[in-house]
Amino acid sequence: MQRLVFRKKGILEWEGIDTPTITGGNQALVEPIAIARCDLDLPIVRGETLFRAPFPVGHEFVGRIKGISEDLEGKFKIGTMVAIPFQISCGTCPSCLSHHTNSCETVPYTSAYGMPPGSHAFGGAISELLLVPYAKQMLFELDPNINPVGIASFSDNIAEAWKLAGRFLSRKKDPKTLVVGGNAGSIGLYTALYLHQTKKAEVMYVDTNRERIDLASSLGILVTHLTTFPKPNERYDLVCDASATKEGWEFATRSLGKNAILSSASIFWTNRLEIPYLEMYNQGAEIQIGRVESLDSMNALYPEIQSGAFTPESIVTKTVSFAEAKEAWLEESIKLVVTR
Repeated sequence: MQRLVFRKKGILEWEGIDTPTITGGNQALVEPIAIARCDLDLPIVRGETLFRAPFPVGHEFVGRIKGISEDLEGKFKIGTMVAIPFQISCGTCPSCLSHHTNSCETVPYTSAYGMPPGSHAFGGAISELLLVPYAKQMLFELDPNINPVGIASFSDNIAEAWKLAGRFLSRKKDPKTLVVGGNAGSIGLYTALYLHQTKKAEVMYVDTNRERIDLASSLGILVTHLTTFPKPNERYDLVCDASATKEGWEFATRSLGKNAILSSASIFWTNRLEIPYLEMYNQGAEIQIGRVESLDSMNALYPEIQSGAFTPESIVTKTVSFAEAKEAWLEESIKLVVTR
């Protein structure tokens, strides 16, 4: 079968490998039918991260079950549409039982589809077929009426909306919220859209990118287009940083009001990053950073997606066929989805 591999900086190649098979209990074979490009994937193939080629790409996807191990017969049906959390998790280790499935102790730390180290063992989603281990834990059944293209990013970039904002809403009623858009482009938009559509917060989306601003505005989100990030003149209860730039980070950290929360989806490939410590100390700020908890965030967001209260499909800006993935994966677009 064929899968797409990040070969070296700026180069993707199709690779022929053996078709995976069921090798033991609690396993499933899934055919990816909608694969979304994560906001991190373009920096990866451009050589702007610490991930080193070669490895198979693609980790956000929806698929259909094509095969199951004998012990799962009666639990899952062939043909069922499923989303797969991109982080590999067993569901039974202490970390998984503590709702930290991003740190499963049964597999090497940070194991995931489409990114090292996990992709060497588990593969990437731009593939004809994937083996899913720990299937009872990993298979997230979807309503067949949901468009798989619209929810292709469910396991990561959509899930980040819960990490950045949703999980704090029980602690802060109707928080005045700022979403700082940027290089984590779809994450900021998903987060702003989630808050706007569910009416759980007053939200302002700011960005220096006109295309993202126009998309957010077309969805009814209150926006501010900036040419550069200025010194903030507004303070917020919740600030969600999706800028992935030093300038955006500084704007976000200086926009915090009293007893505010700062959450971030930005990845900075360094241990040296400044914060306005004294200002944040006096304001009583709380900083929440770290990798998304894929499965728990999916569980939290799904009821509002299923009901239509949250429509993440609005953020998809480009779809291509499986055969076109090699070229399209390298092209600029807010949210690309590969279909088959």
